[in-house]
Amino acid sequence: MKKVAATFGLALLAFSPAVAFAAPDEVVVVGVPDGHLAAGALVSGDYAHAAQRLEVVRPDAANDPARLINLGNAYAGMGKMKAARAAYKAARFAPDSLLVTADGNESSSRDIARRAMGRLEAQYAMR
Repeated sequence: MKKVAATFGLALLAFSPAVAFAAPDEVVVVGVPDGHLAAGALVSGDYAHAAQRLEVVRPDAANDPARLINLGNAYAGMGKMKAARAAYKAARFAPDSLLVTADGNESSSRDIARRAMGRLEAQYAMR
């Protein structure tokens, strides 16, 4: 089993530049069913499906920083950096919330959005 995991890990390293660019580092899950934040679609790399689900704005979620951060993650995964930046910026100015990410960490929504924007800037600078 360890050999399989090691081999799989090496295979992922071979593709890491493409994966690292597209994979969101912080998917917000917030302990709600995935139906509203598209966390499952983001983690699996189905960014178009995630964006489609997150673009539909319910009246109670227009300024939801979790939705906006995940929408930015979906756009970044699809290579739509301008739209991703706009979503992250909107999340930075939305009401601050304590969010739980897919890795179990808790952080301020504004901090998560700020880090996400920083990753976009780093990707732009690397070009």
